[in-house]
Amino acid sequence: MLTLPKSLSDEELNRLFTEACAAQTEEHFTDAMEKYLLLLEYFPEAPMLRYNLGLVYYSLENFTDGLREFSLALTSQPGDSDTLFNLALCQKKTGDSQAAITTYRQFLEAMPDNTDCWYNLAGCYRDIYADEQAISCYQRVLALDSKYLSALNNLAYLYHRSGDIEQAEVCYRQVLSLRPEDDSANYMLASLLGTPLAHAPDSYVQHFFDAYADGFEKSLVDGLGYDNPRQLYACFKGCAGLQGVKNVYDHGLDLGCGTGLSGIAIKKIVTVLDGVDLSANMLLQAAKKDCYAGLYQDSISHYLQTTTKTYDFFLATDVFIYVGELANIFTAMSAVARPLALFCFSTEALDSTGYQLQMTGRFAHSRDYIENIAVATGWRVLTKKKTRLRKEKERWVAGDLWILQIKEQK
Repeated sequence: MLTLPKSLSDEELNRLFTEACAAQTEEHFTDAMEKYLLLLEYFPEAPMLRYNLGLVYYSLENFTDGLREFSLALTSQPGDSDTLFNLALCQKKTGDSQAAITTYRQFLEAMPDNTDCWYNLAGCYRDIYADEQAISCYQRVLALDSKYLSALNNLAYLYHRSGDIEQAEVCYRQVLSLRPEDDSANYMLASLLGTPLAHAPDSYVQHFFDAYADGFEKSLVDGLGYDNPRQLYACFKGCAGLQGVKNVYDHGLDLGCGTGLSGIAIKKIVTVLDGVDLSANMLLQAAKKDCYAGLYQDSISHYLQTTTKTYDFFLATDVFIYVGELANIFTAMSAVARPLALFCFSTEALDSTGYQLQMTGRFAHSRDYIENIAVATGWRVLTKKKTRLRKEKERWVAGDLWILQIKEQK
């Protein structure tokens, strides 16, 4: 039994613990943290204090310290299910999906029918592209709860990603039977069935990237070999010396900026850079890059149509895979473009004419379509270049890099 220091009585320590718990409940997390840390000076091995402090750190998005506290709580209370679950959450948040998998598996040994744990475990497997294991886990969730909608939706996505179109269609239809208004399921089903669409629904893009934000860069760059921003930068440098092309631009706009990978690549050639994206979680990641003067949560079209700013540089890397019909966006950019403004972007290649929503759920554009839209909306093509965008099932996806310039002086 712990011997209390003379500085605080039992009554005072109990009051301090009550105040810490109340502050945590009322979401005064910094206050709660300070009180728990003080209590830990008296009871450094108390698992409840470590656990509560871990929850506070998690709420403050300090996942590294949260991970430490949950780990310390387990040393005094090994096998505690709540602590294991939250430890796994922190492991995932700090980018260690493999450790999270191990911890979730340990949790399931004691609670094999916990649907949330199976669901989170599936997400870890999905993020490291262990699709077979992820599918198996989502199936286990649905065996326990057939109306677990997010598990059903993710299962459809994994079948879709793996090329099992028949099973993907079945799952999307099951989602729609439970939630007919689901824009994401309707959109992905349309891609499977070849239904013509002009663009992906904003809600689909927002929800997809909100869920994807934490592991986005590691998955895209390390897993899929994505290098669009650097390639576009090199393409831009290849335009040096062309009439009207500057070395540095005054005010740029990163369309669909995501986590800011593009901003890092081109920050040397833009004095002031803004970014716009539908996903709040992606914008949180972009803000950490310290290369944007302003970040705006909005659709590209709406932002361009409502902004009072003007720009002399526009960037869109791997963005138009979610937009088929581009005339409206190109026209809206023309309206806010300064004289000799430049537009750098990439598209997924289409061998036929026009644009097409593919079975992957992404849009591809033909070169003729881009060239015709550019001319019709006041832009001229300075350069176009074939490239490899990213890997898909170990094969490179073909694409095009474009540098356009506004045609008319304003």
